[in-house]
Amino acid sequence: MQPSVPPDVRARVMPAVIDELARWGVERFSVEAMAERHQLDAATVYRYWGDRQRLIVDAAIADVETQTARADTGSLRGDLTALARALTERLNTDVGRTMVRAVAMDRPGHHDEETRKMFWAARFQGVRAVVDRARQRGELREDVNTLAAVLMVLAPLNIRALYSDEPIDEKYCAAVADMAWHALARK
Repeated sequence: MQPSVPPDVRARVMPAVIDELARWGVERFSVEAMAERHQLDAATVYRYWGDRQRLIVDAAIADVETQTARADTGSLRGDLTALARALTERLNTDVGRTMVRAVAMDRPGHHDEETRKMFWAARFQGVRAVVDRARQRGELREDVNTLAAVLMVLAPLNIRALYSDEPIDEKYCAAVADMAWHALARK
């Protein structure tokens, strides 16, 4: 079992991980190179995270938690809109766009494929809270599949970020949230 990460260590390491993933992607991510470039101690990183895979997944969780923290408005429609805006805000940054591209590209390497799957699973878990809360409030149709519901918001925004360098505009963001709400809400 890994020791709990002190807040000051987490505060220094997480931005470095995000920066390295944006620069090099999952395949070329190296704890040693990150530590050197960001003046961190690699031994400290390994002590708290154990390996690069856990470090990358922890960074994904922290990143999505930052984006989704604002998405608890008390209603499904409000949550979907806030979530889409937060994701769009992140995807419209160089780091956000580069990072989503880095973990989406299909390159050989079992370890890296496993890391990529864990990364996306972590992002899914963070976003599913919106769907879970709506289900608890009784706002969802009975037959809503959680994975499909989450992908209704994530997929259109991520696809735009993957295949275009143009910023995702507010109108598109609002349309994604609105279409998801119409598909998911109990009428």
